[in-house]
Amino acid sequence: MRSPPNRGRDVEGSAEHDPSGICRPEKRLARSEPSTYRWVMFCVLGVIYFLACLHRISPTVIARDLVREFGADATALGIISSAYFYLYAAVQPPVGILSDTLGPRRVITGCTMISCLGVVLFGLAPNMVVATAARALIGIGVGGVFVPSLKLFSRWYHENEFAGVTGVFLAAGNAGNLAASLPLTFLVILLGWRMSFLAIGAVTLLLALLAWAILRDRPEDRGLQPLEETPNPPSTEEAPAPDGLTTLGRLRTVFRKPNFWLVTASTFFFGGPALTFQGLWAVPYLMDVHGYTRLQAGGVLMLLPLGFIIGAPTFGFLADRLPVGRKKVLQGSLGLGLSCWAVFLIAGGSPPKILLPILFLLMGSCGGGSLSLYMTVTKELFPPHLTGTAVGLMNPAAFFSTALFQPLSGLIMDAVGRKGSAYPLEAYEHVFVAIFISAVLALLAISPLRIPRKSG
Repeated sequence: MRSPPNRGRDVEGSAEHDPSGICRPEKRLARSEPSTYRWVMFCVLGVIYFLACLHRISPTVIARDLVREFGADATALGIISSAYFYLYAAVQPPVGILSDTLGPRRVITGCTMISCLGVVLFGLAPNMVVATAARALIGIGVGGVFVPSLKLFSRWYHENEFAGVTGVFLAAGNAGNLAASLPLTFLVILLGWRMSFLAIGAVTLLLALLAWAILRDRPEDRGLQPLEETPNPPSTEEAPAPDGLTTLGRLRTVFRKPNFWLVTASTFFFGGPALTFQGLWAVPYLMDVHGYTRLQAGGVLMLLPLGFIIGAPTFGFLADRLPVGRKKVLQGSLGLGLSCWAVFLIAGGSPPKILLPILFLLMGSCGGGSLSLYMTVTKELFPPHLTGTAVGLMNPAAFFSTALFQPLSGLIMDAVGRKGSAYPLEAYEHVFVAIFISAVLALLAISPLRIPRKSG
C-alpha cells in the first residue's frame, strides 16, 4: 500500500534528517530562522553603513552654510571635513582587533553611539573648533561599522554567499553617497543644516538601540544552530599560515613586498583627490562657476556615486573576462579618469554645461572601478592567510590622502582668494591642476606592478 505523499515536506524534515520519522517544528524553525533573521540584521547594518557614507561627503552640500555660520575660509572647510577621514582611517586597526575580542555586536553598537554623539554635536556646534571635533567623533564612530560587519557576515553566511553579501553591503554604502547629494540638499533646504543633522542624530540613536537589540555575533547566541559549511575542497594554491606567525611577522611580510607599496601609493594618489572633489568642492564649484542652484548642483553631484555603483561591478566583470589581465583594466580605468580631468584643464576649468553630467558619471565609474580593482589586486598579491592584513593596511591610504588633500586644496583656493561668498574660476582651476597631477602619479605608480599569473 502506498503511503500518502508528504506535502510540503522540506529537506530538513525528511526521514533522512529526522531518524524518528517525525518532523519537529522547533527543529525546522532552528534550521530556517537564520536564513530570515540574518537579513533582518543585514538591513540594520546596511542603514548604519548608509549613514556612514552619507557623512563622508555631506560637507559639500553645506559648505556655503558653514562659511556663513562660522566665517570659515576654504582652508578651514578642508580642516573640518578632513577630521572625519583622519579618525576613520586611524581606527581601522583597533576596530579589527576589538571585533575579534569583544565581538561585532558590541563594537558596532558602541561606535554607532559615538557617531550619534558626533552628529548631534555637529548640529549644535557654536564655532569651527567644535564642528571639527564633532566631525572627528563621527569619523571614529562610523569607522567601526564596515570591518565588524564583515566579521559578523562571516558567521551568518556561507563562504559561497559572502562575496555577494559584501557587494550588496557596499552598494548600500554608496546609496548613502547618493543621499548626500540631492536628498540631503532637499533636507537642508527644508529644515536648515543644523536641524537636518539633529534629525540624522536621532535616527542614528535609534539605529544604535536596534543594533544592540537585534545583532548577534553568532547564530548560537540566538539559540540557533551554527551554519553547516558546504563541502568545498581547498584550492591547491591555499596554504595554512606558518606555525608561529606573529602579528609583527605578518606586517613584516606585507611591508617587504614592493607590489604592496605600488598599489598603496596608487590608491593614495587616486583616492584622496577624488573624494575631496566629491565630498567638499563639487557643489560649490557647480554653483560658483556654472551658476547652478543648490538643488541643481545636488542633482549633478548624484551622478558621481551613481557612476561608482555602475563602475565597480562593470570594471570587475571586465577584469574577470578580458584576457589582458587586471592590471591593464586598472590602468584603463585610471587613464579614463585622467582623461576626464584633462577635459577640465583644456576647457580652462569650465567645460560646457552639456558635458558636466557625462564627466561626473564617467569620473564616478572610474572611481568605483579603480577602487574595487585595488582591493582585488591587493588580495591576489598575497596568500590567503595574509590577504586580510594586506587589504586592511592598504585600505586607509585613500582616507589618509583625503585627510591631507582637503586642507591642501583649501590652501590652494585661499591663495587665489574669495570674491564675496564665492570663489572664482581661477581658484577651482588650480585645484583641478593638483588633482590632475595626482591622477598622473596614481597611473605611474601602478605601471611597474607585476601581478602573479594566477590573477590575470
